[in-house]
Amino acid sequence: MAYGVMGSTRNSFLSTYQTTQPVKCLYFDGASGALAESGTMDTQMLFLFGNTTGPPGRNSSADFLWDEYARAQRLCGWLQERGLDAPGQGIEGIVRMSAGFELIWCNFSSPSLRLVSRFNVSVPLLGYNRTASLNDRPEKLSQILLATDPGKGEDLPAPDWDIDWDHEPFIASQQWDWLTSSSRAYSSEDLASIREPSIELLDTELVCMYSPEFQQLLTVRVEHDRERLNLTSDGFWNGSFDRDSRRVAMKQLMRRRSRHHVGELTPQEVDKFRADMEHMVNRAVGRHLHHHNHGSHAIRWSHTCDMIVNSFAKRLMQLQRLLQREYAAERDGEAIHRKRRFAQLRERTHSLLMPFFDYSSETGTASGTEPIQASLRRCKSAYLPWLVPNEAQGPPPGQHFIDEAIEEVLHGICSVLIGVGLAIEEIWLRDFNHGLSVLLRDPEEGLHLQQPSSLEVEMRLWGEKIEELTAWLGWAPHWMQCERLCAWD
Repeated sequence: MAYGVMGSTRNSFLSTYQTTQPVKCLYFDGASGALAESGTMDTQMLFLFGNTTGPPGRNSSADFLWDEYARAQRLCGWLQERGLDAPGQGIEGIVRMSAGFELIWCNFSSPSLRLVSRFNVSVPLLGYNRTASLNDRPEKLSQILLATDPGKGEDLPAPDWDIDWDHEPFIASQQWDWLTSSSRAYSSEDLASIREPSIELLDTELVCMYSPEFQQLLTVRVEHDRERLNLTSDGFWNGSFDRDSRRVAMKQLMRRRSRHHVGELTPQEVDKFRADMEHMVNRAVGRHLHHHNHGSHAIRWSHTCDMIVNSFAKRLMQLQRLLQREYAAERDGEAIHRKRRFAQLRERTHSLLMPFFDYSSETGTASGTEPIQASLRRCKSAYLPWLVPNEAQGPPPGQHFIDEAIEEVLHGICSVLIGVGLAIEEIWLRDFNHGLSVLLRDPEEGLHLQQPSSLEVEMRLWGEKIEELTAWLGWAPHWMQCERLCAWD
């Protein structure tokens, strides 16, 4: 990927480095490395300048947006000014994500890093004398990368972008290779965590812009979502019942967080954000770091979230698609065909709910609301064990807003699945719990099968509940895929 982005100059060197020990880095979440005017750089701007427009004296925020070298210098300079960048001990880099993950390394003389190899990858121009196109300026990108201490605050020159587009032999293909190399990070069967495997998050050291402590930002965000997405005061969608319009609205609702920005913070909240960031970095610097060290009682929140997404994401979408397919297929009215398809639907909901239901040994079924509430508690406590009644161990200290957010997500998933699953069981018991010979009998002889049109309505309502649940969850990256893939060639 690095070659695709930066390898089209007449002085391109590929340097490969290796860490000599686990290192500490500051991570900005989201597409924080994407050069876009849609808010991807906002948290870095707030962190450095207390605003989302950049340093004073610039004509516009767009000017600073493209100045990645100045931004890297500022980020490393912030660490250096506070004495938080001690080589081998402090915060030594900044991690961001664009099409893939990237690392801004502040001090190349640190003992935490060693140079593995460095060689020239400038491809000879066809029909050109390669050396004739090189100028004699000393400030080359390769020299910048090998600078003894680029984090000291001096002005670093940008790379030479003197590119002969007409004669670079691989200018088109390297763009394709850049895109395909970045897409390889998203092709895993495990879609729960799109993360760099060599980076491990310290889940107890974070600042979250969705924390209720930023009340003004939360209020503005809710009001914008209500107006833009046609939501009620309780957060329910209040739009058209037209099927096509509904699907468009649900897709917008699912991707709503991509439109959330931090520019609405009050001055007091901006000060709190910057203070929280500094306190967090100071705590991280004071920690002894080694692989898999989160403390004996620490909860690895990112792994908990991964497990929840892994458990439900694919199966929720499978259930939603099955309900949509069922709704279209019921028009044939064949009783046997309907039973087979309904049995498939029942199998899916049973698979989702089986770990949480305690079937009565005496009657084979449970009655009343207590079994339902018990199932709901089991469903949530599978990932948050302190939710179990009489559990001696309470929630871990700190980061309570993460605990509350995960509990709310689990409550939403489990309550919808339990409601839909029990409704399916009720219809199965009433209409389909018969042998094949009974299904072939005339309904007028005493078998009261639910009419196809009535079953369509029920299934459409279930499908809408699952659709609303997936839209509310907003796990859009885990549900994006091409319906048809390109051939290997």
